[in-house]
Amino acid sequence: MMSNTKPKRKPWIRSIQSWSWIITIIWMTIANFWHPFGLYGLVCMFTPIILALVGYGKMSCARICPRGSFIAVVTKRISIGLKRPKVTFTRWFHWLLWGVMMGSFLALIVWAIPRGVYVVGNTILIFMESATALALLCGVLFTPRAWCTICPMGFTSGNLARLVSGGAK
Repeated sequence: MMSNTKPKRKPWIRSIQSWSWIITIIWMTIANFWHPFGLYGLVCMFTPIILALVGYGKMSCARICPRGSFIAVVTKRISIGLKRPKVTFTRWFHWLLWGVMMGSFLALIVWAIPRGVYVVGNTILIFMESATALALLCGVLFTPRAWCTICPMGFTSGNLARLVSGGAK
């Protein structure tokens, strides 16, 4: 006999977007002076993955992400509002961007690990500062959180959420 009850959804995570942008500024400031602190950037990278794997989907993007919050705060008054190129809406573009960013990150980490914690921390910092610069550029040219629609971490957590829920797209 089949049950007609819907599966229970995870409760919403309370949003910290109103202040999480401060985390980006503090982290980048400290990591620029003390490179091992750059390792804490991995927390921002793995939070959406962990939340997606435990059933929260992409909730991290809209409720937690310090970079998304930072981009919104910085670009909301200076965003030009151009239309995003149609290619940025395609699945293959998302896979290409994901592959380029994750591939370069992996290559940089493999290069940095033998060089010690200072180099690894600085490598993570530089990678994340570069991604933040791209996000700022998208925010200025298009809409404040345009980057969030193509962000490789959001793309990863969305794909993981579909896998966890059993849905395929």
